[in-house]
Amino acid sequence: MALSPHLGDLEVKVLEYLWEHSQGTAKSVHEQLSDERKISVNTVQSALERLYRKNLLSRRKQSHSYIYTALASKQAVLGQLINDMLGRFHSDTELNVAAIVNAAESIDQKALDILEAEIERRRSEGNE
Repeated sequence: MALSPHLGDLEVKVLEYLWEHSQGTAKSVHEQLSDERKISVNTVQSALERLYRKNLLSRRKQSHSYIYTALASKQAVLGQLINDMLGRFHSDTELNVAAIVNAAESIDQKALDILEAEIERRRSEGNE
């Protein structure tokens, strides 16, 4: 299993923007992020380029700039990061499940309820 690429804080913020807006340019991402982070358009462009090279974004040229789109959903990226982290520790299945339940429990009770419902749904799909 190949490990997911490391994601820095700015790269995560850029991905969050693209998941919310479906696409963006360096300028549009910068306009959104510059209020909370004192960064330049060039810094945002570098983050977009890194994400593109990590195969997390696609891009198409429009006039003098690129329009970027996320290639994977937030759920897929988070799932891969969790799988990779569990795989790095070479734990057994029981320990991995316990870690997942602990993580869900640390979010809130609703997360445990959602996890339980998702397990039931997948079990019923497997029995069809």
